[in-house]
Amino acid sequence: MGLKVLITGGTGSVGRQLCDFLSEQNIEVSILSRSVKSNSKYKTYVWDHENFLIDKKAFDNCDYIIHLAGAGIADKRWTKSRKKEILDSRVKTTNLLYKALSTSNHKVKGIISASAVGFYGQTTTDSNFKEEDQPGNDFVATVCKAWEEAVNQFQDLGMRTVNLRIGIVLMKKGGALEKMAQPFYWNLGSPIGNGKQIIPWIHITDLKQIILQAIQSPEMEGPYNCCAPDPVSNSEFSAQIATVLNKRIWLPKVPSFVLRLMLGSRVVLLTEGSRVSAEKILQTKYKFRYPKLEAGLKSLLASKP
Repeated sequence: MGLKVLITGGTGSVGRQLCDFLSEQNIEVSILSRSVKSNSKYKTYVWDHENFLIDKKAFDNCDYIIHLAGAGIADKRWTKSRKKEILDSRVKTTNLLYKALSTSNHKVKGIISASAVGFYGQTTTDSNFKEEDQPGNDFVATVCKAWEEAVNQFQDLGMRTVNLRIGIVLMKKGGALEKMAQPFYWNLGSPIGNGKQIIPWIHITDLKQIILQAIQSPEMEGPYNCCAPDPVSNSEFSAQIATVLNKRIWLPKVPSFVLRLMLGSRVVLLTEGSRVSAEKILQTKYKFRYPKLEAGLKSLLASKP
């Protein structure tokens, strides 16, 4: 019998692509979701972290859990209730998985969980953050730290834990790139803030491949920065989008204060960012399919919106 994985967040933009990709590798895929959709291609089990409920049949013959569940960080204004939802949707779901596994007979070998490069804090510095560096102290860093600590509990169950600190995922539909590129199609694109903030990014193809490697490689354990070895500034990112689309940048940079009026405190997701080292994942002998931004953008951006 081949490998079987259980994916949380399997109905999200990354999760859907990951399900299909792993299935193509002859890995049996099932998902945990808040509801069963009749048109789902994959066996779906129901869970509800708010009421601490889960169908333990989800763990039957499961080898690995891929934990992607979490409310979108950038989707809505960071009100007090939204911040709680962002944190709970990550930490409470993780704790629910832990409690369920600790009281079940199962053969789950490990959990591979999403985290984010926001672990290091939303700041623009000269640092090139590595996995052993300390977390930041802002909201996103606090969420990532709590999330990873919850995942690390699974070590107490004898399970291998991997925390993937993921950069901005570049994909055709449903990700940040679609929104970032849209103004450029109409010759209205420009850098954001002072343009100096760094964007640690990763192509969806590489993210899927790294998750597959994490499943297949028992020696992979602990945190890994999951971003390409070619971080660029926001100005350079904007310039490369314009080049790939054969457009020009003629507008001035979008001032941070304007964005703050539109986005509130989550503006830091756009206006701040530092380099994040890919050295540790490269040391696993992983070979990036898209190590350079230009090739990644060319594979994803159409000439027309």
